[in-house]
Amino acid sequence: MNRTLFSTVVALGLASVAFPAATTRVAARDYIVTGTKPNDLFVVNPATRKVVSDFHIPNAHDYVSIIVPSPHGKVAYVLVNRAESIAGINLRTGREVFRANLSRPGLRVKCMFAFDVTPDGRKLIVYEYPTRLKIDQYVVEPPVFAIFDTAAGLHAKPIKVFPAPRRIEMILASRRGGSFYALGFNLYQYDLATGRLLQRKGILDWHRRDHSSPDMLAFWPVTEPTGVFSSPVYSTFTGPGTPPGGIPVTSLMTLNLRTGALAYHDFGRTTAPIFSTVLSPKRRWAYGAYTKLTKISTRQWKVVRQINLPHTYYSVNISTNGKYVYVGGAMCDIAIFRASTFKPVGDIRLPGCGDQALATLRVIQR
Repeated sequence: MNRTLFSTVVALGLASVAFPAATTRVAARDYIVTGTKPNDLFVVNPATRKVVSDFHIPNAHDYVSIIVPSPHGKVAYVLVNRAESIAGINLRTGREVFRANLSRPGLRVKCMFAFDVTPDGRKLIVYEYPTRLKIDQYVVEPPVFAIFDTAAGLHAKPIKVFPAPRRIEMILASRRGGSFYALGFNLYQYDLATGRLLQRKGILDWHRRDHSSPDMLAFWPVTEPTGVFSSPVYSTFTGPGTPPGGIPVTSLMTLNLRTGALAYHDFGRTTAPIFSTVLSPKRRWAYGAYTKLTKISTRQWKVVRQINLPHTYYSVNISTNGKYVYVGGAMCDIAIFRASTFKPVGDIRLPGCGDQALATLRVIQR
């Protein structure tokens, strides 16, 4: 047999052998994470409109609040125990893998909603309000930033503590690592290693021309899928041609967690309150929720769609592909709307019908 013929026979023979198919990676899917009182943490598949996991958080003591997922969505850190503990729950097994009990004998410590995990998942940044419990009086002590190691297990203690300003309501870790933002009356950026103040930007002190001092309510640290935090801000516009007393307007505040850019844009007269907002993946739209679901164009800076909701919803989020808007964070259901038309496409009732209250509606992929 000549060499050419031999090669052809071998090739045909190999072609007939059944080799195992190449392993293909399954595309990641969106899952919603939320929680309800007294002690439930849920993982929901929005595509099937089904609750896939219902975990019970140990020692939650009838309190489930802010939820912060770890990078890659493996662990959810949840503020529990009347804002005195943070529990880390494995989102596949439901096992508690982290616990920071903030209070200790003689010292009551509250975390008033402000904490976040670093982009590498190794550190938890917590804003703490400590109060010394004496026999005849309570002594309010200065607030601090406490840094925890997420690998510390169920008895985590702070590895670093830094002085902090008062009235902080949200912590947001920089996507570049090495620093974090503290959101309160103003915006502060701190070095994670030393606690040194890097910069301060105006919120209450925003100094926008023809605008009054602003008001905002920011308890929902949603930054997915863009890495940009957004929040409605309310003020009175008193520019030329406005009536006496001015016009109430709503602005969208955005904070880019990678660049640190802070911006404000008016998008219309205030006609209905908005509690929380989220940006679409390409940042062309913003969506807000409370008694109404609102769609805002970030190119024209105006409201382009608005519908009444069946009841109040505190927290809003969006699918990774931008096609669906999710609202929750109040009562015991999650409503799903098509982002383009606001057509309702699903309503997921959570088992036990506990109150979501201030639980954050988060979207993870796995």
